[in-house]
Amino acid sequence: MPEDIHVAKLAEPEHLAVVPLIRATRLMLERAQANGGLMLTKGGALSRADVKALFDATEWPNFDRETVLAINKVLNEHDVLPILFTRMMAKEAGLLRAYRGRLLPTKRAKELLQPEKASDLFRAAFETVFWRSNLAYLDRMPAEHWPQTHIGVVLWCLSVTAHDWGTPEELMATCTMPDGELSAAAPDFPGFAMVTRVLRPLTWFGLMELKDMDAHLPPRWRLDRRYRKTPLFDRALSFKVAVRKSNLPVQ
Repeated sequence: MPEDIHVAKLAEPEHLAVVPLIRATRLMLERAQANGGLMLTKGGALSRADVKALFDATEWPNFDRETVLAINKVLNEHDVLPILFTRMMAKEAGLLRAYRGRLLPTKRAKELLQPEKASDLFRAAFETVFWRSNLAYLDRMPAEHWPQTHIGVVLWCLSVTAHDWGTPEELMATCTMPDGELSAAAPDFPGFAMVTRVLRPLTWFGLMELKDMDAHLPPRWRLDRRYRKTPLFDRALSFKVAVRKSNLPVQ
């Protein structure tokens, strides 16, 4: 993570305990610790038993639990994106390691499970998601590394612009650098990528919130969703930004 972006050590760690991704990570690590590891399938995914236990114990914004249960007789890891995302992040962050068909908690995981280490766990997860993971995996669309090539700029722009509700397209236009590959693929790809790679992960960190503007109109995927930053955004993140002054004469 760049030195110009600072993740604060929050004085109230209980605020982080309800952050969806942090809660899920803690539950995953605690379950691994209590059960001698998490069982893996031959393909390297979490077992159905572990997925169901974590699914039942967690809540995620903009995740329709009833629909998932209605269309799946059993829950595989790929049926529950937030659980898949949490497991991938925890492994990439060095909190879980694979050994003989199980995921075992590492020494670092045991340290970060201590209540006083809540901010350190948040920082480790945040840095892993936005600087060490490939968020294109979440949508498999063109422009593989967009906008992670300038994610620090995106986060700072959100900090100064996302005070009120905005659409993904509006936030993308003001907070990111455009990518021709995305725009050329389909008109709605850029806004969708803004959701999958920036806004949705930030809601899982409790840094953004969303609301449905026309929730009474089906189907759900067509809803007009708006996003804005939460109070936690400014408490957790700070930026050291120097704005270069223009040498152009004032007219």
